[in-house]
Amino acid sequence: MEIGLIRQSKILFLKEIKTEWRNRYAINGIMVQLVSAVFIASLCFSKIKPPTWNALFWIILLYSSVNAIARSFIQEREGRMLYLNSLVNPLAVLYSKMIFNALLSLLITAIAFVVFSIMLGSPEWPLIPYATLAFLFSIGLGFLFTVISAIAGKTRAGGVIMPMLSFPVVIPLIVIAVSAGSNLTQGLDINLLKTSGILLVIDIMIATLATILFRFLWVD
Repeated sequence: MEIGLIRQSKILFLKEIKTEWRNRYAINGIMVQLVSAVFIASLCFSKIKPPTWNALFWIILLYSSVNAIARSFIQEREGRMLYLNSLVNPLAVLYSKMIFNALLSLLITAIAFVVFSIMLGSPEWPLIPYATLAFLFSIGLGFLFTVISAIAGKTRAGGVIMPMLSFPVVIPLIVIAVSAGSNLTQGLDINLLKTSGILLVIDIMIATLATILFRFLWVD
């Protein structure tokens, strides 16, 4: 069963990539939104301080990610989901979307970092610890927003429900990543192993809870 699940997840993951590539105008729109937000910030600040750079980075990253991932289940038609239900394991649908959205979130993070560095100046604080925080934070966003999208997709007002459900739940990820990132920008030492471990545990917990809850969402 595990081999079948892995194979199904791989096939559906590749389908997600092909679908997104055909409809890449949506991703292009999100990238334009990201670049525009950073450009406006660069016009507002003639010289930006590290804490402000850090705050803007996490804020823009969060909103760009939720806009990109919100479509995951909300855009799926009920007929297509019923068709998939007759063909594959429900968890294969979940895992394919979680992996795809985690990679999409990582891509947005990388682009955001490059754009920030070009328009607002390259950061002078330790980049490896900061990149580690951004990496784990992005994966958590991809996992979490996928689950929230699945819940919101069951309602008639998914686009409205999505942000309402997302932001209260994402607070633990935000608090840990932003506070640690803020310490790095101010030259303060952080326990990177402990902080990364906490973020990793949160990511695993999200994936585990998603696995448990998705069956009930799928049956409903």
